[in-house]
Amino acid sequence: MMTQLHSTPGICAAKASGLYIQMHSSSLTLSANSISLWTQQLNTTKIIPVPAREEGMSGGAEMIAGAVVERVAGMLSNIAWERIELLWNFKEDVQEMESKMTDLKVALSYADKRSRETDDDGLVLHWVNKCKSVAYDMEDVMDELLTDAIYGRIIHARKILQVKLFFSSINPLIVRITMSSKMRNIRLKLDKIAEDQKKFPLLTLPFPTGQDRKEKWTETFIGHTDEIEMVGREREKEILIKVLQKDGGQQRTIIPIVGLGGMGKTTLAKAVYTDKVTDMFDVKAWVHVSMEFQLNKIVSGIISYVEGTPPANDAVLQYLKSQLDRILCDKLYLIVLDDLWEEGLPNLEMLMSMLQSGKTGSKIVVTTRSEKVVNALSNLRSSYFHTIDPIKLLGMSTDECWFIMMPRNVENCQSPDLVDIGKEIAQRCCGVPLVAKALGYVMQKHCTTEEWLGIKNSNILDTTKDDYQGILKGLLLSYYHMPPQLKLCFMYCSMFPKSHVIDHDCLIQQWIALGFVQDTDGQPRQKVATEYVNELLGMSFLTMSTSSTVFAARMIFKPTLRLHMHDMVHELARHVAGDEFSYTNGTADRNTKRNKLDFHYHLLSTQNETSSAYKSMGTKVRALHFRRCDNMHLPKQAFSHSLCLRVLDLGGCHMSELPSSVYKLKLLRYLDASSLRISNLPKSLNRLLNLQTLILPNTSLTILPTNIGCLQKLQYFDLSGCANLNELPTSFGKLTNLLFLNLASCHELQVLPNSFGNLNSLQFLSLSDCYKLNSLPESCCQLHDLAHLDLSDCHNLGKLPDCIDQLSKLEYLDMTSCSKVQALPDSLCKLTMLRHLNLSFCTRLKRLPSRIGDLQLQSLDIRCSISLEDLLDSIFNMSTLKDFEETIVFDVSESKLEELRNNLKLERFCKLDGGSADLWSRIEELKKTHCRKLEIQGLGDFNLSEGIEHAKLLNSLKLTCLILSWQQLEDTDETVHHKEVLGMLVPPRSLHEFNINGYYGIELPKWMLEIRSYLPHLTIIHLSNLMECNRLPPLGCLPNLRLLGMTNILKIKSVGPEFYGDYGSCQKLRIIGLYSMDNLEEWWTTRSSKQENEFLVPNLHVLYAEDCPKLKFLPYPPKSMTWLIENGYHVFPDHGFGNLASATSPVSLYISRVPNSSEMWRRAQHLSSIEALCIQSIAGLTTLPEAMQCFTSLLRLRIEECGELETLPEWLGDYFTCLEKIAIDACPMLSSLPESIQHLRELKKLLITGCPALSNKYQGEDRDKIAHIPEVIFQ
Repeated sequence: MMTQLHSTPGICAAKASGLYIQMHSSSLTLSANSISLWTQQLNTTKIIPVPAREEGMSGGAEMIAGAVVERVAGMLSNIAWERIELLWNFKEDVQEMESKMTDLKVALSYADKRSRETDDDGLVLHWVNKCKSVAYDMEDVMDELLTDAIYGRIIHARKILQVKLFFSSINPLIVRITMSSKMRNIRLKLDKIAEDQKKFPLLTLPFPTGQDRKEKWTETFIGHTDEIEMVGREREKEILIKVLQKDGGQQRTIIPIVGLGGMGKTTLAKAVYTDKVTDMFDVKAWVHVSMEFQLNKIVSGIISYVEGTPPANDAVLQYLKSQLDRILCDKLYLIVLDDLWEEGLPNLEMLMSMLQSGKTGSKIVVTTRSEKVVNALSNLRSSYFHTIDPIKLLGMSTDECWFIMMPRNVENCQSPDLVDIGKEIAQRCCGVPLVAKALGYVMQKHCTTEEWLGIKNSNILDTTKDDYQGILKGLLLSYYHMPPQLKLCFMYCSMFPKSHVIDHDCLIQQWIALGFVQDTDGQPRQKVATEYVNELLGMSFLTMSTSSTVFAARMIFKPTLRLHMHDMVHELARHVAGDEFSYTNGTADRNTKRNKLDFHYHLLSTQNETSSAYKSMGTKVRALHFRRCDNMHLPKQAFSHSLCLRVLDLGGCHMSELPSSVYKLKLLRYLDASSLRISNLPKSLNRLLNLQTLILPNTSLTILPTNIGCLQKLQYFDLSGCANLNELPTSFGKLTNLLFLNLASCHELQVLPNSFGNLNSLQFLSLSDCYKLNSLPESCCQLHDLAHLDLSDCHNLGKLPDCIDQLSKLEYLDMTSCSKVQALPDSLCKLTMLRHLNLSFCTRLKRLPSRIGDLQLQSLDIRCSISLEDLLDSIFNMSTLKDFEETIVFDVSESKLEELRNNLKLERFCKLDGGSADLWSRIEELKKTHCRKLEIQGLGDFNLSEGIEHAKLLNSLKLTCLILSWQQLEDTDETVHHKEVLGMLVPPRSLHEFNINGYYGIELPKWMLEIRSYLPHLTIIHLSNLMECNRLPPLGCLPNLRLLGMTNILKIKSVGPEFYGDYGSCQKLRIIGLYSMDNLEEWWTTRSSKQENEFLVPNLHVLYAEDCPKLKFLPYPPKSMTWLIENGYHVFPDHGFGNLASATSPVSLYISRVPNSSEMWRRAQHLSSIEALCIQSIAGLTTLPEAMQCFTSLLRLRIEECGELETLPEWLGDYFTCLEKIAIDACPMLSSLPESIQHLRELKKLLITGCPALSNKYQGEDRDKIAHIPEVIFQ
């Protein structure tokens, strides 16, 4: 029953989830000068509560009608008539409809406002929806006509038989007849709409349009930050921390945080969860529960959060329980259950029974909107848990809301008059931080007295602080200020379930596929769509998800961006979508009472294998998402009646082939088949002529259709993770509109077709981890628009093409871990647009191009390019260089690096004294300087009491490199507090390089034992002089670790499975450096040191073991490309490499200071594929042993400082037939070369140094014996 508080002639018809909202005449989008006529016919705003509407009833779709009509009118006006002959038959019809659509667009700007301010028995709303419907029909007809025209051209070009064409649906005659009928129907509908418009006089009044307003479009990208911004909840935070610290006795404590949506429950929980105080817990996990309670999903979420990898989707609850018991057993845990809605006691008790394994004193924080949830938790019958009184979040004060919303860094927003108005608006924010954020963003973009007064005077904000609907209405106010197309983009976000993590790229590609984004002022659609995302981020309508892979280093050019939508904002999106959106979960359809023709966007979610839920998709649906449909079977005809589909996301399914009806969707522009088990695609894929985006990552594809080139509208193609894909068809080069191509981790891909260079629109190309790719075709240099090229981890790539200078627009080049590249072409220096060059971990790169200083680089990374011989002088002139990374470049002198830093004023390490009284004030100052490299020395004198208070400061810096050093202590009894010191100095998540030196603690702090959770982006770590430490952290589980160095850690005897944690292999580990590990005896490279297990170090490039005399790898060592072994030969494989699955094989070997024993050479024989061998300081070596005859691929041989070497064997010339270079240094006893050296016809260089007898002989009487060698040098 409806209770009418006030009755006036102007009852509002904008229905907001159970309320009729009546807008005041000072509508926010109007200026005072342009609304006088309008305001005379409107009355004062009133609010009339009504019963909550049923699922499926109309909501706010009328708000987007104008945007839909405007978009379609724009499409009609931009048709290229001259390009499509078939369209000429309908030119007059279309132009007439364009004119009528333009008139409708103006009328709808009135109707949109009227629909929020007067009811008229729903007639205006009905008229608005008819306008929207006919606009959609018009777009369908035009898309179909354009598609048929393309089909006709293809058929004509292929000279299809006339008889076959006559009976085809794309016979031009049939098309004309069919389209004429459809055009006539649309004209009749438009005429009827125009006639109905006359019934509403207000729809013909002058009304300001969007052109009267100047929208400010600025770059407002807001990245993820590790700092949790929180205002006004300090008291609640203090309470929560005290509860966490309190001993729970013999029970586990449940701590509810309750409040309306948008009040900051999650923000409060995050602020405490990331606080150092929670380091006391052995296990921490965060799970977003949401409205749909699924026990499997919650338990899987906890396991996934702790271990980093989720359990299998089909894992049964009993198995999950056993896994959870293993994780929590006898451990003190903190688990946050965010956004819990479940009120049923049985389900909650079942959930808590899963969490009983942890230690007493464990804590569970629950955020919820419902007091009923709190009551249910308080009534748990389990003696294991105790629920305390809830922490209730009430509305914020006016000052706190104003602090959140006040514009910053905008001078014209700081006047006293505006501040006064702003505070009055803040007073009406219901005390809700989310509303304050959203309104604050709008106010910053419309920073005038007139605009702010419009917001202040809007009665839409008249609501009490505890009014749930008031929050939605406050957010709705920001929505009204969006440009029309941004409204459509925001509305579409309702397609994603609550708590869903949205991929940034996929979102904008879907917007583009649906026509929401068009080229604007010369800017491409991708750029415009990115600005739309930035706008929604600025309004807090979208936020950066904590799962985003965000890199602090500016030379990482393609971070993975993940977006999230607050639950209240999600409800707003669902509200404004109204009847546009439909949701089916397999048991109930959100819109079961409506005609299937009404909705255009559908979300389907069901685990039922025999579900017929797909039948609810409707005939007019334009976007269809499947979520959690792993068990659902889709028949071949599943999409036969959904021919208007533009977006189809099957990523939530689990099928081995696509339904054949997919290939009938001729209007389809976006297809996502991520992770499906499909091994091939049929040739009928070529029917999808409108396809713009094709997403196929992690599928089982082995080959693409030979006619893939027919998809000539394709712009975005993702094949990443298709590990079995072994070739691209020749027709691939016909994809001439392709902008984005991701082939990362296509491990079997060995060559690119020569036609690849025809992809002349390509801007982004990733070949990362295509480790069997050995070259790029010369045609790649024809990719003149290419801006991003990622070749990282292409281990087998030997060189870049000489013509690379033709890539004139290239800005980013990533060659990380291209370990076979020894030199770069000089033509690289002609890339005038190149700004970012990453050559890190190119372990065999010897030199940079001579004119590299000509480049206008902003960042250059040569970290761990250990073979780099020198830095060229030209690099000293590179004035644009801002970021230069050069960690561990062996042959470049430190003095030269220091000179370069001085000359180019590059960033240096900020060095602080850990025992200094002003340590924390210095760190506070560093926050202002954007310091990224920090070294803290002298931590043995660290003030522990001050550290407790200030330690979190370190975590607030945006560091990429951190060194922590302890001075050498004479009194080892002083080591008792070192664990606490290191425990306080938790680095920020942005860290890439970490070095700990001289730590004297026996144990490591808790955060280091969970290092994967704290430092997920770490690429380099070095632990040195940990004299008392008896346990290593699980460094093998770091997902991005590329270099691991350990020096002088004498208490470590074994590296076992605990080093790898519970994760998979170290896929990115490229360099292991071990120095003076005197007592290290074994290193496991499989889980159980047995051959049948998975090999855990499959891609190593460099193994450096110096003074590790006892070290053995079990069951065998990594198949490293480069081996540098000094004083300890047991690292060589004893029985070969077994059935080792490795992406690398030995290429070079350096042996020094090892005994000349038959055992050593027997082991070294297992490296028979090496091409370079250096032998240094081998005591007792008088000649080369016959065991070396296996090195038949040897190209370079160097012998140094072997003082007892007397002869080289005669067989050298018979077995080392590929030799190109021989160098002999400091071998004074060697007096002659073997006669067989004359057989070495490939030998190009002979270098003899410090061998007087040898030099005298071959510079004199035996000169002719080496005359065939082009270059001979005696020194």
